[in-house]
Amino acid sequence: MMKTSSKMLFFIMTMTSTMMVLSSNDMLNMWIGLEINLMSFIPLMYENKNNFLTQSSMMYFLIQSMASMMLIIMILMNMFMYINMWMEMMNIIMLTMMMKMGMPPFHMWFPEMMSKMSWKTCVMLMTWQKVAPMYILSLIMNNNKLTMLIMMTSTITGAIMGLNHTSTQKIMAYSSINHMGWMMACASMNSKMWIMYMMMYSLMTIMLGMYMYKYNIMYINQYNNMSMNMTEKMSVLVMMLSMGGLPPFMGFMPKWITIEYMIMSNEFMLLTIMSMSSLITLMYYLRMISSMMLVMSHSQKWMFMNKKEASTNMLYINMLMPMLIIMLNFM
Repeated sequence: MMKTSSKMLFFIMTMTSTMMVLSSNDMLNMWIGLEINLMSFIPLMYENKNNFLTQSSMMYFLIQSMASMMLIIMILMNMFMYINMWMEMMNIIMLTMMMKMGMPPFHMWFPEMMSKMSWKTCVMLMTWQKVAPMYILSLIMNNNKLTMLIMMTSTITGAIMGLNHTSTQKIMAYSSINHMGWMMACASMNSKMWIMYMMMYSLMTIMLGMYMYKYNIMYINQYNNMSMNMTEKMSVLVMMLSMGGLPPFMGFMPKWITIEYMIMSNEFMLLTIMSMSSLITLMYYLRMISSMMLVMSHSQKWMFMNKKEASTNMLYINMLMPMLIIMLNFM
């Protein structure tokens, strides 16, 4: 078990390294920031000593090191070799960032690693650890056929592969892969809009991860035995629907903005495929919560919501955030 002071040190290093990437103006400094981020995140995975964490940390180290090695080779080639292969090099750098984020076709390590970690590190891996690679990806992304193929593959893979699993951590991993496809679409249409998508996605993931951590939910069938009151059940329901992108909840807002940009760019075929895949993700979120909502509950239905509960605040955030965004757009 790591000491709290050591954990805080590595946590601060993880945050600082990502900020270093975001504030850098050349690729070499970004690479250094990514390496610091890698070496500071691995110790955070060790909450308890077991073989699964050792395996997942080694898996994470090897994948990230391979991607970093490819990235530094491309950076050095660009600095010292005067060859006219700019587009090819940018495509390879884009593939390395996809490998770091766990996007298809380099995604197989991501769900396996998620299933072996605690919910705290899972949430961090799905949110903060994707910020730096996504930022680099948004800088070098070209709206070409390869980018379109990556978006389609990511959304379809995240939707279909999530149907095969009963582990909530793996389902959340494939949901993250699906959201990465939407985020890439958002970044390709507007280079700054993906930040808003990432913020909303991170907020939803953190809120849902808090419940998963609180009740130690690892599999779908655990929802049947959860001793939740009605407020918490409603909060989980709304958060699941929000993660699936169902209107009028918070998760639909970034997708709505992405859809608007894609319509303006005449990307109708891509939009149709991504929207259909989003419906599939909504289906496996409903599969997770349907048993919990339909099973007989022993709590009193007429009890009012306790305003001091965190679940009530989460419910308000998911319900009121879309209205706030719409109001800000019309002001």
